Amino acid sequence: MSRSSSLATDPLAAGDVERLALLLFPLFGAVPDYVFLISPEGSLRFVNRTAVGLSATALLGRSMFEYIHPDDHDVVRACLREVVTTGVPGRYEAHGPAEDGRMALFEAHVAPARRDGEIVALAVIARDISGRVDAEAKLRESRRRLDVAIAASRVGLWSWDVRQDEIEVDDGILQIHRRPRAQAPKRFADLLTTIHPDDREFAEAGFRRAAQSGEFTDLEYRIVRLDGTIAWIVVTGQGIRDAAGQLVELLGGALDVTALRQTAASLRASEQRYRSLIGVLEEGILVQDEDGTIHTYNASAQRILGLTQEQVAGNAPLTPRWHAVREDGTVLRDRGDGPLFEFHAGEPPSGAVLGIHKPDGQPTWVAVRSQSLPTGPDHRCAVVVSFSDITDRKNAELEKDRVLRQEQAARQRAVLLAETSKILASPLDIQHSLEVVVTRLVAEQFDLAVIELFDDDGAMGVSHPVHVAVEDEALAQRYRELRRRQAVEPTSPLIDTVRRRETRVTAGQPDAVPAPLAALPPDEELADRMRYRWTAFVPLLARDQPLGVLIVGSRAHAFHPDDITLAEELALRSAHAVDAARLYAEMETALARREEFIAVASHELRTPLTPLLLQSERLLRLAHDESRFSRAAVAPKLEVVHRQIERLHRLIEEMLEVSNITRGHLALELAPVDLAALVRDVVAGAAEDLAHARCEVRLDLPDSLVGRWDAARLEQIVVNLLTNAKKYGAGAPIEITLEADADSVELKVRDHGIGISLKDQQRIFQRFERAVSGRHYGGLGLGLWVTRHAAEAMGGAVHVHSEPGAGSTFIVRLPR
Repeated sequence: MSRSSSLATDPLAAGDVERLALLLFPLFGAVPDYVFLISPEGSLRFVNRTAVGLSATALLGRSMFEYIHPDDHDVVRACLREVVTTGVPGRYEAHGPAEDGRMALFEAHVAPARRDGEIVALAVIARDISGRVDAEAKLRESRRRLDVAIAASRVGLWSWDVRQDEIEVDDGILQIHRRPRAQAPKRFADLLTTIHPDDREFAEAGFRRAAQSGEFTDLEYRIVRLDGTIAWIVVTGQGIRDAAGQLVELLGGALDVTALRQTAASLRASEQRYRSLIGVLEEGILVQDEDGTIHTYNASAQRILGLTQEQVAGNAPLTPRWHAVREDGTVLRDRGDGPLFEFHAGEPPSGAVLGIHKPDGQPTWVAVRSQSLPTGPDHRCAVVVSFSDITDRKNAELEKDRVLRQEQAARQRAVLLAETSKILASPLDIQHSLEVVVTRLVAEQFDLAVIELFDDDGAMGVSHPVHVAVEDEALAQRYRELRRRQAVEPTSPLIDTVRRRETRVTAGQPDAVPAPLAALPPDEELADRMRYRWTAFVPLLARDQPLGVLIVGSRAHAFHPDDITLAEELALRSAHAVDAARLYAEMETALARREEFIAVASHELRTPLTPLLLQSERLLRLAHDESRFSRAAVAPKLEVVHRQIERLHRLIEEMLEVSNITRGHLALELAPVDLAALVRDVVAGAAEDLAHARCEVRLDLPDSLVGRWDAARLEQIVVNLLTNAKKYGAGAPIEITLEADADSVELKVRDHGIGISLKDQQRIFQRFERAVSGRHYGGLGLGLWVTRHAAEAMGGAVHVHSEPGAGSTFIVRLPR
């Protein structure tokens, strides 16, 4: 059999590759390239990304050639064979499906992965080069077009060999300078003679800087042609370096900008005249016929009224609808196409203040003075209007009113926040406080307020706290009933808000039907009743931990940024209050546990002390009576003393373990350990206690099971689990099983005792925790806690399967 085929079927080698893939998956998950591991024949062992419609797990074990175009199979196979045969990395190009589903061209690099010097897999990194190939084709076409453009744009090209001081120019440069080829500059000094004397020093300095740094800054200077005329040119360039990084040449172009500068000078002069006109008269003047045709206007009129150049050029009629209003806000009816400020009712305004909307919709306030220009008795054919822009003054007045309203709203929000803080101040009944908070929010600020908190399992199940206030209490009650009936889905906006940890604001269109509340399932009848134009979902976070979500909604008015800020501040204060209440409850629980621990510890320590005192008193009496003092009389009492001292020693050791684990001082001494032999030794050492508890131990162990562990910690785990089984399963068999594979070992200790409820199965692995009262079974509640930490310290884990009345099975899984 060939070397490559034997490696492909070696299960250990394949397992190594798969374990390597598990380690590489999170590392390469965000890499833009395609990274995968294959067997020497091309079977996929790991892939970091796939094309649309393909699952990464479904690809494992399949041939990579299923996803390579058939025309490229021979090239790829040849590359793989070469890498496997020579051990030298290789490269190929092939077509295959891209991540978006299209067929793309990939450039792949293949490297061998060795184990003990043998090639067990191939690592492939593939990159989509379709874009690069297309870009190269487009670049060639662009270069062709550039050559045509240069020829048509009258741009002259030049080059300067800075080492040899040789200058070359094309016909474009000669045309700009109006020089024959025979008088073209050959050296840099020749080029300087073509530059205007006043600009020569500036231009030379620019070229010299570029020759030293390789960075060319555009230069604009004058040249003197052979006929004596002066022209302006703009010169641009770029440095060229050799393979060693040394600057060897400057390349660039030149453009005659004389006409552009002349045009720019004319435009500047015209602009100056225009600015002078504006400076002379800031008041707008406009003369308009009855049909809207403009006779006369100035720039200020155009600026103030927002007229476009097309509306005033060529004396064209005006057509904008001004939607004018008086200063008190009443609407003025204009005649549309009639004189600008001539209205059906009353005389033309004189000294009036009007608000108009410019054609672009911008509101403007003007002070108007107007006069008709009659052409005969009772016939008005035109109007002359002068007006000034007083928008700034009116805006200042409006801003003052706005600021006053904002101050009032800010005071209301401050009062609401202060009262909310008072309501949330007490941690004793936080749920009632939250109900009061949402009720106040609806009464004073929003149309909807909801606070939903995570339950003890960190989810929003059917028992999680819900506080809702809405204008209709019947809707609020139906909302609560829905949450009691149906848990919040993981895809809900509530969960998404917490996951993103940022406020989510939804805004509806003013003229559209408001959308149903996103927190409700769309198929619920309640969703059609709870529609809001604006909603905000704000996460409740405290100490960077998610606690729930605050929802506020408005049926009509849009949210102001201050409303969002208020909601976020309320969410922050509510989160802190909930966190404080939970901390308070945890503190009370911790204090109760401490008192219980002190009581249990006192009882546990007193239990062995009582027989110790009794036996020591008897030994003293025997010691004073030589006639009764004998080995047969003393030995049983010393055995009792010894057992009680050992019990005290175990209790003290358990309490010392708490200190070591809490401070992170759980040291490990890893060495080869036969777990099967260790279990047999522990069972043998506990034989007397097991017999006393009437517990038969049934072992299902291999002859030997060696791994690299800490023997003392491993013995501690077995002893604790065996003691636990004996305590809660007295009078019933105990079954100990060992199972192992190449990577790990699993220890199972099963009793047939009282069992553990589901809600207690996680709690029992905590410090000082027991599923039943310590008064009935004793102990400090530390054994399983120490077991968990010992297993985790060795890279493993412990869990339990149990039902009340059906016994318990503790499972410890450790890496070998």
